[in-house]
Amino acid sequence: MIKDLTIGRLLKLREQLSFVIGKLLFDKTTANYQPSSTINSVLFIRGDGKLGDSIVSSFVYREMKACKPSLNIGVLCTPNSEHIFNNDPFIDNVHCYPKRAKIWKVNSLIRQLPNYDAVVFLTEVLKPRDFLMLRCLNAKAVVGLLPNIGLINVNIQKLVHGKHSQDYFVESARALGFELSDLSYRFNLPDKVEQEILHFLGDRKGHYIALNPAGNTTKRTFTAKRLREVAYALRDRFNELPLVILASPANQQLVNEISADIDGVFCFCETKSFEQNAALIKHCKALVSVDTATVHLANVYNKPLLAIYRQDPDNYKKWSPNYSKAITLFTRAAVNEYEEVNIGEFELAKFLDEVTILLNKA
Repeated sequence: MIKDLTIGRLLKLREQLSFVIGKLLFDKTTANYQPSSTINSVLFIRGDGKLGDSIVSSFVYREMKACKPSLNIGVLCTPNSEHIFNNDPFIDNVHCYPKRAKIWKVNSLIRQLPNYDAVVFLTEVLKPRDFLMLRCLNAKAVVGLLPNIGLINVNIQKLVHGKHSQDYFVESARALGFELSDLSYRFNLPDKVEQEILHFLGDRKGHYIALNPAGNTTKRTFTAKRLREVAYALRDRFNELPLVILASPANQQLVNEISADIDGVFCFCETKSFEQNAALIKHCKALVSVDTATVHLANVYNKPLLAIYRQDPDNYKKWSPNYSKAITLFTRAAVNEYEEVNIGEFELAKFLDEVTILLNKA
């Protein structure tokens, strides 16, 4: 407990110090943006590389193009999410840069980009290289969230406070003069991948529970013991439905072992891409998932969803599954602000009751 407190405070202090250094070195006051200005090109900076964020914001490119077909839309992203944006027909240019780009390389990286009239950068943490990047881009409109930053001349913080992350992109577009109408998510699933998964599923198509036990951190992932408990419990209660556990290269071996040990539990044994799991979600009867990108994929395909979240009201407001077929199960509460509760710490009986409700929606 003391270790968690100490690490949490040190990380927060490092983040604050980095921000102060960046602001002192690179921030500058820019001209006020005039809403009447014509915006012909927009660059979205997606430095976090989070797949869930990419899905939640997937509508914005389509809808801005619908408002202005000639609009040039670019995305600046890191390598792990590049394939998501490359497959989007509404994005004109995808620019890739290292996740931890060295600050002395930022200027040369930005010089390779075309000029953009507007930049949308919705991070809640600015590092020195981020300040320098915005300065080098020199756009006439920079949409952001943080107050008292000279480089951000279109601040939407008050407009999105307490709202879902989807609203961040709605308000960003509105601030630049674009009114969006269709906010439905989209995902580009390659036909080749879908056919591969359909071949694996066979007659199980549409008749199985999909389970995603893994998020993007250890604490957002079931422990091996908990995954076995959940798999056994689901098979005991709902033995008429096969269980397909979603895997990734990181946990493939564990998932393979559990699938081999428990009757009626299956997995795709050579998971290599997020798209393969997307296909498994598209063709399931219902999805059970921890708080991660797969929650938002269920929204794309309008699948009944039981989403497992930790008790963090701010995170839930921003990243909740915001559609009618979703229900949520929360873990136990943390004992203090620095404790990270494992996503598998919930009452198993309550979990099974929620899955029963979920299947009634299917």
